[in-house]
Amino acid sequence: MKIFLDTNIFIEYIEERKEVDAVEKILKAVADGEHEGVLSQGAFYTLAFLIERVLKEKGIHRPLQTQMLRRLLSDIQATARVVGVSHENLSAALHDIAFTDLEDSFQYRCALENRCDVLLTINLKDYKNVNHPDLRILTPSDFVQQYITE
Repeated sequence: MKIFLDTNIFIEYIEERKEVDAVEKILKAVADGEHEGVLSQGAFYTLAFLIERVLKEKGIHRPLQTQMLRRLLSDIQATARVVGVSHENLSAALHDIAFTDLEDSFQYRCALENRCDVLLTINLKDYKNVNHPDLRILTPSDFVQQYITE
């Protein structure tokens, strides 16, 4: 199964929030080849910024900060394939009135364009106005319950 990982999935993992256990199980299943994980280029860039900020907040400065950032981003890239979105889909996302948060609209269009089966997100409400027959939108806990065998 091809799983699109919303930016907030990685934030949940990095900051060890409420769904971290489910996210860990999903990332392990992806790393083990049970499912294919993808994330958008935009999410990858955003994660670089956010991880750098977290490292700064922890008092980690350059050059160690850069080394740690490279290692973490390399781990993410090794786990999930980074994919793009076309100019046409970005344009469609900009004008999609189903979304009030444009970043979510970009993620949704990227998942559709890359033929993902599931879009994983922490915030289902961000996608409440969309329904596509080929793309299920699930939380990590729901995905684990339905698709991960322990």
